[in-house]
Parts: sequence; structure tokens; C-alpha cells
Amino acid sequence: MRELSRSGRGRTDVVRDGQGLEVSNADGEAIASLDFLREEWLRFGNRLADFVAAADREDRCPLLPVMAANLVLSMNAEEGRVAARRYLAQARRLAAGGISDREQAWIDATDAWLAGRVDRALAIHDKMMVHWPRDILAGKLGQLHAFNAGDSEALLRIGERLFAANRDNRFVYALYAFGLEECRRVEEAEALARQALELDRRDPWAHHAVAHCLESRGRMLEGVAFLESMSDTWEDCNSFMYTHNWWHLALFLVDLDRHDEALRLFDTRVWGVWKELCEDQINAVSLLARLELRGVDVGDRWADVARYLKPRLHEHFVPFLDLQYLYGLARAGEKSAVTEMLASLEERAETARPFEREAWADAAVPAAHGLAAYATGDRAEAARLLGQALPHLPKIGGSIAQRSLFGAIHLDALMRSGWNDAALRILQADDRERPTVPWTKRSLGDLYRRIGRTEQALAAEYQAEQLARHYAQGRPT
Repeated sequence: MRELSRSGRGRTDVVRDGQGLEVSNADGEAIASLDFLREEWLRFGNRLADFVAAADREDRCPLLPVMAANLVLSMNAEEGRVAARRYLAQARRLAAGGISDREQAWIDATDAWLAGRVDRALAIHDKMMVHWPRDILAGKLGQLHAFNAGDSEALLRIGERLFAANRDNRFVYALYAFGLEECRRVEEAEALARQALELDRRDPWAHHAVAHCLESRGRMLEGVAFLESMSDTWEDCNSFMYTHNWWHLALFLVDLDRHDEALRLFDTRVWGVWKELCEDQINAVSLLARLELRGVDVGDRWADVARYLKPRLHEHFVPFLDLQYLYGLARAGEKSAVTEMLASLEERAETARPFEREAWADAAVPAAHGLAAYATGDRAEAARLLGQALPHLPKIGGSIAQRSLFGAIHLDALMRSGWNDAALRILQADDRERPTVPWTKRSLGDLYRRIGRTEQALAAEYQAEQLARHYAQGRPT
């Protein structure tokens, strides 16, 4: 591709950023701001507002407002979309004198995201990784779009290209590792994430990737020890990364039957940092739901979370987010809000474009109705509707670990409504994949007794007791 576009004013002034990429109409201050953004975004720092302020002041370099538009869009909030439109208009004005093809690609991808064409935005970022693989933030945004579209292959492909072209940058190791983990190449993912930590112990995305790998194999004590040993580095992370890594630690505690500790983490680390942020909200919903599935009384915590979910009934940015908003409202007893959101989700599914129809119509709508049914005690209907949605759930976005919440609710609905054969198949598969979780063994024992397989019930109950004893002594299996 040609490097520069032209206009009536001719060739733009070009300098290079810290990655060696040409930037149009940039002075030293603009380059410093772009380099700062790349570092701060990749390390999930809490000073991103400083870059937004720099973009507000910028009157020459179009890449600053383009990046600001993407930053505010990543918050998945209506006010972010309003701000992004303003930044994109600013970028177009500054680009009138001519910009590079890479910068035009950024504008086009941002415009596509604003228009709801995540498929086109992902395709542009994917292509950018072919032409400008040193543009790490283009890869980061491409991975975000792949994540939200449930496209694990694109997530991995972009990570591979970033890693191949940027081994001198410590952040690409974890970006690649997360793509590997989401494609279930867990051993490779963990090895690469630990290489990242050898380069920089403070990389929170590497902590996150290791946590995913340990969780997927049921290595809970190791997960607790690892995340606790890294938690001192999270204090200067932004709200999303801070709360999300603590959320991962809480998941290990839930599987270890250390429910009181997990609930304390909810109160002190997971909920309350930035209650208006969507990521903090879904961490809260997911953790409360998982605790309730293990029989924990979470008190009146749902009501506080629901206060911040009510403004989101009609947003529909990512179906993965919507399903958790709806479940939180349903568990808080917000019946009118749930009814309104279900109707809005159905309207969104009816207008879905072909590339997103499976996510909204085949997955989100039946799953939402199933979650609402479960929250109000209709377990059989929940089991039916969630079972209908489950084959399509990867398309809603989110990670394997995050989407497992919906599978867990489906399993509980099956067990409570007497669908023993279906529940047994799921429990046995879960136990094969993660044979170290006491709750799974106990559930198998209960189910075996229910269907008259006493010998297998006794074996499962004994295994659960042995695991619980090991964990109480702080020893891995």
C-alpha cells in the first residue's frame, strides 16, 4: 500500500513514533502523547485521562483524536459514543491536508465501530497487522473486536502477528498468550505468559493470561498463590484490570470452597472501584451469581449493583454484557426493568445484520429469557432456553472463563428440574477437564445417588472429601 495520501495541500509533515511508525502532522509533544498512550493502554494504567486531555488540545495531528475515540468507545457506554463522534469529527478535520494509509485505516476502523460494524472494524485491524505489524495498538484493538465478536481464531491470528513483529516489546507476549488460551492451547499460552513475566513482573495482562490457564485446569491453590504474589503490582492499574484480576482470584476461592474470602473480595476489591464502568459491573454480577450457585447468601448486594445496571437496558453494544446486566437486574427483583430489557433485546435481534444474527437472535435472546426464568425460580424453562442458546454462546463475546457462568446456571437448572441424564453428561465432562474441584465431585455424588448408582456416588463423595482435606491443609492435589 502507498504510504501517504495526498490532498490539495500536498504531502504532510511526517515524523516517527517509538515503534518506528510514521505519524502525520506530529510534533514532539504529539509523538510523546502517542507513545505514552501505547504504554499506558498496554499496561492497563490509570492515567489514560492524561492522553484524552492531550487529544482535546491537539490542533494538528489527527491520530490523537482517533486514538481518543477508540479509547472512549472501549468503555461500552453511550457517553463514550457521543465523545467518540466528536473525536472522529476532529480527526477528519485535521486529516484534510493528507494522511498516511495507516492513519486512514484507523479512521475507517473507528467509523465502522461507531456504526456498529464490528465485523468491518475487525477486518481493517486484521489487515493492518499484515501491513503495519509494528502498530501494537492496532493489534490490541483488533483483539478487542475479535473478543467481542467471539472470534477466537482472529484473536490468536492477530496475537501471532504482533508477536512475530514485536519481540522487542514486552507486552506482545501476553497478547499472544491470551489468544492461545482462548483457542485452548493452554500449555503454550502459560509458557508464553510466564516468559512475559520474566521480562516484566508487573504486566497485568500476563497475570490475567496465567490465571486463565490455571483456572482452565483446576489448579486453584496455585492460582491463589500466583495472583496474591502479583497483587501488589495492581494498585496503579485502571479499574477494569484491577477489579478483573481480583475477580479471577475470587473464582479460585469459590472453587476451593473458601466462600467467605471470595465474598470479602467482592466487597473490598471487585465492586466499588468504579461502579459506573461496565466491566466492573459484569465482574460483580458474575461473582455474585457464582457464589449463589454454591449456596452462598449474598445479602442485599444485588440491589446495589442493579442501581448501576438500570441505565443500560437499551445499549446493546455487546451481547455478552447485556446478558449479565439482565441477570443482575433479575436477581435484584427489578421486574419491570427485566421486561423492558427483554423486549429491547428482541428488537435488537430483529434488526441484527447477517454477521451478528447468531449472536443476538440464536444466543442472546433465548439465553436472556432463560436467565430471567432461572432468576425467578422457573428452573425447567431456564434449562430449556439456556440449552437452546448454549451451542451459539461463543458468538456473544467474552472469554471461555467468563461464559462458563451461563453453562453453570444451565447445569444448576438441569439438576433442579430433574433432567438427570443431561446434567450427568455435563458434570462428567467438567470433571474430566477439571478433576480437582470438590463441588463437582459432590454434585456427581448427589446425582449418582438420585439415579441409584450408589457405588459411584460413594466414590465421588470420597474424592470430594479428600480434595477438601488437601485444600484445607493448603496442599495441591
